[in-house]
Amino acid sequence: MRKSSIRALVIISAPGSMAAFQASGGLGLTLAGRTTAPIMMSSPSLPFEIPQSPEEFRTKNIMNMNVARRNKSALPSTPLSSSEGEEVDNIMKSIEGKNKEEDPKCPVTIFSKRVSNILKIFDTLILRRIIRIGNHMPALLSLSYFGLISMASMMSMGPMANGAAEATLSSVLVSTVGPTTNASFATMFPTLVTPAPFVFLVWPLIAVLQLITVSVSALFPFGSNGSNGDGDSDVESKENEFLSQGDLTALTVANLASAAWLFASSNASATNLPIASFLVLPLVPLFSGYPLRNKPRYVLWAYQIYSAFTTIASILAFTVEIQHGGRIPTWLPFVGATGKVGAEVAATAFLSLFSLSSFAVKYKSGAKKLVNFGALSGILTRRVMTAVATTGGFLSGAGSLLLSFSFLGTVGCWIWSVQSFTAPTE
Repeated sequence: MRKSSIRALVIISAPGSMAAFQASGGLGLTLAGRTTAPIMMSSPSLPFEIPQSPEEFRTKNIMNMNVARRNKSALPSTPLSSSEGEEVDNIMKSIEGKNKEEDPKCPVTIFSKRVSNILKIFDTLILRRIIRIGNHMPALLSLSYFGLISMASMMSMGPMANGAAEATLSSVLVSTVGPTTNASFATMFPTLVTPAPFVFLVWPLIAVLQLITVSVSALFPFGSNGSNGDGDSDVESKENEFLSQGDLTALTVANLASAAWLFASSNASATNLPIASFLVLPLVPLFSGYPLRNKPRYVLWAYQIYSAFTTIASILAFTVEIQHGGRIPTWLPFVGATGKVGAEVAATAFLSLFSLSSFAVKYKSGAKKLVNFGALSGILTRRVMTAVATTGGFLSGAGSLLLSFSFLGTVGCWIWSVQSFTAPTE
């Protein structure tokens, strides 16, 4: 603001004195003896109003007197002291600097706004998505690693069967996987509640659902509303995102726990049941169920199936441990001299824990109902096929099954799983 552009001047003196208003056209206004209300000046040459406080009165008075002196105004004034003159100069410099910064026509301001807009567009359309994909990388890598370990544990000869094979990255990653496959593990440690092999085909389904879920969340950062948002909508964007950072971390830990469980079970033998196969597996449903316990905005089938199936698998691992581990104190009821329990007792323990876990969830999701129904159907299928193969006929096999308390309990749980489809869904 140039000093020559000032066309109006207001001078307020100390209480009890006169104040004069002069405009360039010779108009005048006299205010005497009292403090007036603020007078707003519409002229762009005077971007301030008359203040109310005594301190501001003094500052503006000094500033206006100095402006009048510089413009050779005829207003009466007294000489300014050196401190007052310095104070006036500082005030004028501050006002001029502020006006220059806020001037929309200033080239510096225009350039700064353009750069800020370009960076905002870059952050919204590119950088945020790159960061979002980077946040999803641990979940994707853990899924890939778990899938690699799972494939290695399902190989009929184990991953290290061909010792002359050339070393690759995948072979190094699975080098600690033992020779025991999933089928071999079930054969070495049979129980009365081990499902039929077709039940374990749910693992590829879980992997595919995880891949789809994580990919959708990574490619569509701000949820299904399609809003890319700006800096003012970050809170709303986080509320609408498909998977939060906590959901991704929970999935990563669950996949790593599943891989650790496969490591342990693959190194088992007929005389050695690793206790880690029983201790590690319960971590999987604990972490994979974390997003479901926090009422997600979207239906997460991958988490639902993963959590439901590994809950049953964890109970089955406990059943295998008490029946084949030999680590139970012998003074406990139903425990033999070898520290193990019988097959009927172990199966009954499985059904009891399964029922308790089902009672713990009042409103079950459709995925959990399907998983429970499929697992119990697999258990009954294996029980019937084993009984028929052992006795040599269907009738004799059915007769032996009717005398088994665990079989009758499994049938009861299976009927319960069928009836659950008519119950309210979560």
